[in-house]
Amino acid sequence: MSRTSSASPSPHALLRAATKEAYERVTVLLTTSYADFSPEQQRRIQALVAREGAAPAAKAPKAPKAPRQELPPRYWLPHTQETWSGRGRVPQSFLAWEGTVAHTEWKKRHPDQRFPAFPG
Repeated sequence: MSRTSSASPSPHALLRAATKEAYERVTVLLTTSYADFSPEQQRRIQALVAREGAAPAAKAPKAPKAPRQELPPRYWLPHTQETWSGRGRVPQSFLAWEGTVAHTEWKKRHPDQRFPAFPG
């Protein structure tokens, strides 16, 4: 008894054949009926073809950040000579000074200011 094995096509071959057939149908449809689509549909089709057909766009290199400029001090603590530019978080030394007797006395004379201004 001789067995004849009929080799069935591989799944990849079937997928390639189906993809080729779908491509041909879409090409025929777009070629013959493109003018029948509304302008919005035409724009969408063009966007899809441009997006899918093009290679992924390389990201533009970012411009280097400008070096941080050293800001002049706005506040200072007279007893420690520590300074602060007024940007970012308040330094711990300034927060600690707020609870002292020296701060209370200074605040009586300068009720509208939070910290002593830098002399300069």
